[in-house]
Amino acid sequence: MVVGYGGRRIIMENNDTSYYGRILIKALATNYPSNYYILYSPERKQNKRLTALFNEDSVRVKFPRSYIHNTKRWYTGNGIVRSAKGHGVNAFHGIDDGIASGFSGSNFPSVFTMIDPLYKSANGWIERMLMQRRARKACKIAKRVIALNEVDRQVIIDHYHVNPDDVQVVHPCYYDGCDESVPENMYDILRKKYHLPEKFVLYKGRLNKEDNLKEAMQLVHDLRDRKIAIVMLGYRTDHFDHVIKEQAHDMHIFHRFKQVDKIHHADLTAVCKMAQAVIIPNTDRSRDLFKLINAQRSGAVVICKDSAKAREMGGDGAIYYDDLVQGADMLSDVLEDENKKAALLKAARDNTERFSGKVLADEMIHIYRSILTHRRLF
Repeated sequence: MVVGYGGRRIIMENNDTSYYGRILIKALATNYPSNYYILYSPERKQNKRLTALFNEDSVRVKFPRSYIHNTKRWYTGNGIVRSAKGHGVNAFHGIDDGIASGFSGSNFPSVFTMIDPLYKSANGWIERMLMQRRARKACKIAKRVIALNEVDRQVIIDHYHVNPDDVQVVHPCYYDGCDESVPENMYDILRKKYHLPEKFVLYKGRLNKEDNLKEAMQLVHDLRDRKIAIVMLGYRTDHFDHVIKEQAHDMHIFHRFKQVDKIHHADLTAVCKMAQAVIIPNTDRSRDLFKLINAQRSGAVVICKDSAKAREMGGDGAIYYDDLVQGADMLSDVLEDENKKAALLKAARDNTERFSGKVLADEMIHIYRSILTHRRLF
């Protein structure tokens, strides 16, 4: 993904599926509508994930000219630099996917955000190596490198040998739909629509081995209230079919176990509120930290694997566990005591004030302006 600021312009790759990129552009377009935000894409195909952004008057999309046959090379080389100059762009911001090599030595002030500094989610070690190589080049081009948390900031400094003064933490924001109110009658409608149990703990994500789903099931198994089920929201995988279901049988919780392929985006906030808690058994990845602050903002009790990243994002508004039995006891205590639950939800709501779209947009615009000032002075 690519984003850039040109005094009045932002660039973002249209065919990227990055959640962070979408919420960033949404936050900027909402809070700074006088700027123009340009999305560049090497391919002229519709992207449903970004279509909603086009409703913003300040968002535009640009493609390579029709006579350019090698659009991939245009996007990673000098072609996009010429297009950016032609559209009056003054700064460039790459997100996770690197910065086009053409910007090297072009005197373009640039910013680079690393969502996953070590690219652990890459498909195999070859792809991981290539992505890290691109990231290393992008760090040399960029005037400022952005991390989403303090742990990742230190990884960037140590692994990519970036000057600490050039690495800055900018936290993501929660999805603005988390603030939408839910009518009381909607809960019964959604329970019937998705066949949800009366009381359940919600897991949302990919149903793969690295998601620690066994921990989530074990924690639900150890709850004092045996009527609480676990709902796993995500598309079925081979790991789910051949491992997770068998483990549910072995734990004798298969009757308290339900998998849902998909919940409509507009219904997700309400489903989170319906859940007894939202569980996040892996907090090493950025996408799980996004889930944490979204669940907190939605008004759900959050219980997650303890880690430095989780503590930084969740603050005092979440339950953290290392030991599953201890985690089950802490969650049971909260669910059985309305005062404890109310205090935790208030702490969670207060914590999410740090992650509003306004805060994210203000910090990012300040960075864009600072590197533009740097270019004028030097």
